[in-house]
Amino acid sequence: MKVRAGEQPGARLEPPGGIPATHGGSNSRMRPPSLAAVVLVSGLALGGPARALTSAPLVPAPVPETWPPPSPGDNLTCARAMRAEGDVAGARLRLEHALAVAPAYDDARLELADLLVSDGAELDRAAELLAGVRARNARADLLSARLAELRADDASAAAAYARALEAGDDPDARLRRALALDRLGRSAEAIEELERVKAVRPDDAIARGRLAVLYEGAGRFRKAEAEYRALAEARPERAQGWEDLARCC
Repeated sequence: MKVRAGEQPGARLEPPGGIPATHGGSNSRMRPPSLAAVVLVSGLALGGPARALTSAPLVPAPVPETWPPPSPGDNLTCARAMRAEGDVAGARLRLEHALAVAPAYDDARLELADLLVSDGAELDRAAELLAGVRARNARADLLSARLAELRADDASAAAAYARALEAGDDPDARLRRALALDRLGRSAEAIEELERVKAVRPDDAIARGRLAVLYEGAGRFRKAEAEYRALAEARPERAQGWEDLARCC
C-alpha cells in the first residue's frame, strides 16, 4: 500500500465530515444516524434541550359557552327575567352586552335606564341612555320624569309627565305631576290634576289629603272640609283626621 506524503504508515483513514467509518472488510458501509440522534442534534442546534417526540393528541382550543352568542334581543329577554328574579347585576350585564352590539337598540336603552333610575344610582348614565332613544314614547317620558324628580327638577318632571299623559291617562303619573306642580307653587294646576285623580280613584288618600291642604290654603274652606271629612271617615280610628276636620271647621 502506498503511503501519501505527510501520512504515517499504518494510520487509519477517516471519511469526510468527521464521521468514523465502520470497518469490517470490503463489505463494510457507513450507517445513517438514528432518529434520536437527529432529534438531539436539532435540539442542540436550536439552543434548547432535546425533547422526546410524543404521540399525544393536540388539545383543542376552548370554544365559547354558547355559539352563536346571544342576540341583543335574547340578552334583553334574559335581562328582564333576571331582573324579575332579583338579579339586578346580572340583568345589567346582559343589557350592557346588548348595547355593545346594538348601541341604538331603544328597548335595551329604556330597560337599562329604568334599572338605573329605580336603583337611584348613576343618574348621568341614565340621562345619557334616555337622550339616545330615537323613538320617543310614554315610557321614555315617564323615565325622564322620574329622573327629573331624583334630581329635584320639578319643572322638568311636570313637563315630562304631561308628555307621557298625552299618550293616555295614567292616575299614578297624573298624581306625581300634581305633586310636582304643588312643589312648584302652581296650586291651581295641582288642584286640577288632583281632582282628576280623585274622579278615577275616590279612595286615594294622598290625592284627597293634598286637595284638603290646597283648598284650605286658598281659603276654599267648604271644599277643604269635604276632603278632611272624607279622610276622617275613611279611617275613623286615626285621630289626626278628626283633628284636621275640627281645625278647618
